[in-house]
Amino acid sequence: MKNNLPLVSFFIMAFNDATNVELAILSIKKQNYPKDKIEIIVIDDNSEDNTLEIAKKYKTKILINGQHDMYRSLSMGYHAVTGEFCFQLDQDVELRSENFIMEMITPLIKDSSISGSMTRYYPGKDPSWMNRYISYHPAQEDPVYEYFSPSIENFFIKKINDYYICDYSSKKIPPISLVFYRMEQLKKSPLWNDERFYDHETLMGLIEAGFTKFAYVPSAGLYHKHTTGLFNLIHKRLRNMKIHYFKTNSKYKYKWFDATSLRGILKILIWVIYANLFIPAMIRGIIKTIKYRDIVFLAEPVVTITVTDAILFNFLTMKEGRLFIARSLSTLLKRVF
Repeated sequence: MKNNLPLVSFFIMAFNDATNVELAILSIKKQNYPKDKIEIIVIDDNSEDNTLEIAKKYKTKILINGQHDMYRSLSMGYHAVTGEFCFQLDQDVELRSENFIMEMITPLIKDSSISGSMTRYYPGKDPSWMNRYISYHPAQEDPVYEYFSPSIENFFIKKINDYYICDYSSKKIPPISLVFYRMEQLKKSPLWNDERFYDHETLMGLIEAGFTKFAYVPSAGLYHKHTTGLFNLIHKRLRNMKIHYFKTNSKYKYKWFDATSLRGILKILIWVIYANLFIPAMIRGIIKTIKYRDIVFLAEPVVTITVTDAILFNFLTMKEGRLFIARSLSTLLKRVF
C-alpha cells in the first residue's frame, strides 16, 4: 500500500522567520507518510537570519526569490514542485495532525474529479489572545471578515466519512486559500503561466477552468500564528486592502465585498451601524464566550468596532480609497440608470 502512495509536495515561502520555518518543516517531517514520498521546498526571499541554515539542516530543496514579492514566490513554488499533489504552507503555519497528508489526499485519491482539498484552522498554544480569538473560526476570520464572507458550510453537497464534498460553481467562495491541489488540474488553469500567483486567485483560476469540485477535511487542521495582536491584525487587513482593492490593474478576482450594487452598499451600511452600536457585538461576544468556554470572546465588541472603523477611515482618507469609492459609485449609477 505504501509503495502505491503518490508523491506529495510542500513549499514554504520564507523570510526572516527561522524559528517558525523550522516548526513548519518539523510538522511535515512528523507525518505518518513515507518519507521518500514527501518533497519539501523552501523559497527564501533573501532572509538575513538563519532561515537558509534551517532549510539546509533538514535537506529541503531551496529556491531564492530575492524580490520581496510573496506572490512571485507562490508562482515559483507551484512551478517547482514535482509531486502529484501540492500544498503551499505559510512559514508561520504548522500541520496539526500527524495524519494530515493521508487525511487530505484521501478524497483526491478516491475521486479524480476533486481538484483540491482544504481544511480549517484551530486555536493552538500561541500566547496571542487575538490569534486565539480568530482561530476558533475555520478560516481565521474576524467579525468583519466573517460578515462579508460566505461560510464553507454553504457549499457542502455531500458528506463522505470525515470529509465533505464542496461545489465551488459560485465565484463568491469562502476565503480559504491553503489547498492541497491536484497538480494535473492546476496546470490547466488560465493563470498557470503567470509570474505571480495571488493566493485566492489560484483557486479562482481553477474554478474559471471548470474545476469546481473540492473536498473539505476539518479533522486534518492547521495551526497558524497569524497575528500578534489587534493592531497587527488591522495592519494586515489594511495591507491586503491596498494590494487587492486599490490596484486597478490587478487581475485579482476574489472580492471581499460588493460596492457596485444597491444590495452590496446596503450590506456595508448595515455592518457599519451594527459595529458602532457596540452593544449587539457585546451580546454576541457573551454568547460565544459561553459556547466556546473562552473569555477571549468578551473582546468581540472592541475587535468589531476597531477593525471596522480602521478600514472605513482608510477608505475615506486615502487617495486610492476615494478613487475606489468613486469607481464603485460610477459603476452603480450606470447600472441603475
